[in-house]
Amino acid sequence: MVTPGAPHEDALLPIQEFLSCYLNATPALFWRIDIVRNEIIFLNTHTIRGLDSKASLLLRNTQFAREVILDKDWERFEECFELARRRRPFTGVFRVKNADGTIIWLKIAGMPDPVLSSCSIGFLMDFTSQMNALHTLAGLPGLSDKIDLFDTPVLLVRFHDRSVAMANQAACRLLGYDESDIRRLNIGRLLRETPPCTLHAVYENLIFADSWNGELTVTDRSGNRHCCDARVRAISREGENLLWLSLNHIHQPAATSERPLRISADIPEDVLKAMSASRTLKQLLEAMLTGLPEGQATDAIMLSRIFIDQNKVQVTGVGTPFVSVAENDTHLYAGSIAENIVQFGLDSLMVEDTSKSIKPIDWALFIPRGIRSYYARPFFENGVLRNVLIFCSTHPEGYSEDATATLDALLPSFAENLRRVLSR
Repeated sequence: MVTPGAPHEDALLPIQEFLSCYLNATPALFWRIDIVRNEIIFLNTHTIRGLDSKASLLLRNTQFAREVILDKDWERFEECFELARRRRPFTGVFRVKNADGTIIWLKIAGMPDPVLSSCSIGFLMDFTSQMNALHTLAGLPGLSDKIDLFDTPVLLVRFHDRSVAMANQAACRLLGYDESDIRRLNIGRLLRETPPCTLHAVYENLIFADSWNGELTVTDRSGNRHCCDARVRAISREGENLLWLSLNHIHQPAATSERPLRISADIPEDVLKAMSASRTLKQLLEAMLTGLPEGQATDAIMLSRIFIDQNKVQVTGVGTPFVSVAENDTHLYAGSIAENIVQFGLDSLMVEDTSKSIKPIDWALFIPRGIRSYYARPFFENGVLRNVLIFCSTHPEGYSEDATATLDALLPSFAENLRRVLSR
């Protein structure tokens, strides 16, 4: 019997223990994403039938997700995950094919973390029984209903005359049009401030790849310009060819956000001479790697050359982990370290444990080669990101704010010699 006025024995238990019990009893996998660090942690140990321990891998590894999610649902999953990365509320369902060929429905939902300003929180759960019940109902929502499910601006554009066929409420708010007026908008007017070379790249990619990702400048009804991260995809609806255009604002770093490079007298003269004598990019990176003092965690160094308008990065690495990586190996800009730096205006990026990462580049390039942590420094030209230098370690937590001073001291000489070797 509980004595009136006395605390119940359960009340003496830490609140974290209660929450842990509740979360573990809930039939969903709860997660939290740090969008600046591009890191995900899981708040309980729930497993989903058919995926078992691989349920968490679905949210960490893009390659694995692409293999198991049905092609027709991949775009829906990508849109949801993009909203999570932008701290926007969302809900979505998609289908996954198990190893035995069974199809299951999963539901993912998320919202901005109410406490941590750089995080999103949410859950992933088996939604098969609910979807099977819904499919017994007559009728499915039309395309106009579907685009209004997105909190970010979405427009459907007719391919033959570039006129807007449909737009959701978010697009109308961004551009300052009502529903009837926006249907008279032409895509040429909307993108009149976007450079012609960028538009050419958009149409070229639509012809050969059916999609394009990159920066577009859109102009609203009042003539105000909005720099947006855009995704354009070609779709077909009831015999009509359309472009699906989704937009997200970009917060570009100011030119002053670039951390100044300071020369340090601690760099040995022979290291500086070796860097100056290098004739190729690989020689320059190797001179830096071999010149690092003992006790440094760095096992490899990589340079990523950035081509935002072409949605690609080209990487060249030195050190044992990167022996098998070809020079100028090409990857998508979307999902790269560079995209993170641009999106959040960072002057550096430190990842303490890549196994918690949600960046596609980490799973494609670093994790398979044993890279567990890294420290990246960007190089800008006239405010535009052109190169990212990445110091890599095969140990987690290989870098800290205090331990990067020696690495930063190499950067002025590296920047000078990089311009030289790239101009050869």
